[in-house]
Amino acid sequence: MDGHDPDDDPGDGGRSGPVTHDDTRWVGYVRADHRTGSIAALAGVFATRGVNVDSMATGDVHDDAGLVVVTFRAGDRRARLLARTVERLPQVRSVLLRVADDERVRAAAVVRLPPGVAFQPPPEASVRWSGDTATGDPLLVEGPLADVELTVEAARAAGAHADAAVIQPPYA
Repeated sequence: MDGHDPDDDPGDGGRSGPVTHDDTRWVGYVRADHRTGSIAALAGVFATRGVNVDSMATGDVHDDAGLVVVTFRAGDRRARLLARTVERLPQVRSVLLRVADDERVRAAAVVRLPPGVAFQPPPEASVRWSGDTATGDPLLVEGPLADVELTVEAARAAGAHADAAVIQPPYA
């Protein structure tokens, strides 16, 4: 045996190609020990498999474990390979992988528009929101990630000059 694990083969002979339009956007929720090196080990798994991390956020630390939320693009097979490989890291307690447009992937955002610009989320966006942007209040929006992103893009088109978004921890 040469020590090669066939499950570690992404199906392309180890080469990493460019992201294609066929690649799916994924959200990975990784519960890991809150200790030095956990983030580096997680990032290393993606780097050694040629997958770019779109975003990585930390938070929700309880009982010496933290939640790391990672977004990336990959085909189904490569995404599942990444999840299995991350699960094998000694500091990782659990991994949950979801397609980014899954309704259970929830997000929240805060958007600032110039005073006097009245804005409401697009009618097709299934979000909860508050804030009277015409009077200078920030727009607070929460809902499925895809709908929150749609709302933020519409706000940018309407002149938004600042925004921040976060993917919420999984609840189910």
